[in-house]
Amino acid sequence: MSYNYFMASATHIELQDEEGLYPIRHVCAETGINDVTLRAWERRYGLIRPMRTPKGHRLYSLSDIARIKRIMELLEQGIPVSQVHRVLNDESAHGTARAESPEADDTRPQAASERRASPGPGIAPHTMDPIAEALYASVANLDADELDRIYTRLVMRHGWDGVHESAFLEVYRRLREESRHSAEGEVRLAIFAAWATAAFADQLRSATRACDEPSYPCLVLGGGHQQVGGMLLQLACARRGMKTLPLFDATSPEGLDTLIRRLRAPAMIIHGSSQLMRSPELPRVEAILKQAGPPCYLAGSAALELSQMEHGREIEVLPGPPLEAAARLSRHLPE
Repeated sequence: MSYNYFMASATHIELQDEEGLYPIRHVCAETGINDVTLRAWERRYGLIRPMRTPKGHRLYSLSDIARIKRIMELLEQGIPVSQVHRVLNDESAHGTARAESPEADDTRPQAASERRASPGPGIAPHTMDPIAEALYASVANLDADELDRIYTRLVMRHGWDGVHESAFLEVYRRLREESRHSAEGEVRLAIFAAWATAAFADQLRSATRACDEPSYPCLVLGGGHQQVGGMLLQLACARRGMKTLPLFDATSPEGLDTLIRRLRAPAMIIHGSSQLMRSPELPRVEAILKQAGPPCYLAGSAALELSQMEHGREIEVLPGPPLEAAARLSRHLPE
């Protein structure tokens, strides 16, 4: 069978005609695919053909982004990248894309309800939105691969902000609550946190490639699940074009000052959970705050308490939700 799929050739366009088109950094942030992979899909496999500005910068349309998400779905199904072009051509020739059967869709609200785990003793029942319910249900089997698969589908269907603005945080809060009441709850939280920190680290590496200097040092204090909020904050910053440098240990004030000078960073960020106030790292954090230097933005549940300590630099407390905190930073800091 021959396939005759129409694909627009790369086109040079004028800057005033760019409305509705998106640069590669936006596409990387929206899809979670890094720029190297996008270029390979374009050059090596001919899967996408973005338009070009007169200076040669790639610009992607909404249909390009939808096509990229479809490519991700096909790869997730195990189709080799070398065969994706044929599948897309076949779908186009038949006039319709794949229609998923409801029985196979684990991200449906109904499927999430069917698979919902009981909350356990001592925990009040929760009413969650469909996105949060689907993500929470994927944790129940203690299977990180399944969690990653469901998460990827949710992001493709609802957008990155649609998943992380509230649903992700709702699931995280519920798992923390359950971890206080049962051993299984502890395990669920541990698996979710390990998966989330690894997933966010991968996304952050891709997103920061598209960010410009300077880098803002970001101390993410606390181990295990306490790092999740700090990683999400940095990823949300990167999606807004702000580049952070993650630090997971409280350095000495002198060491941090050396780093800030090397980076020429106009500000720094400290993210800490409430457990930081009982941590052996607290004295170093206090010393950092006391030292004169660039402004420090405080995030996480410990932010308010830290702001009340003696400080020798300008201090600002960021909003609690990571996406709101990133929005505040984007208004205050130069990209």
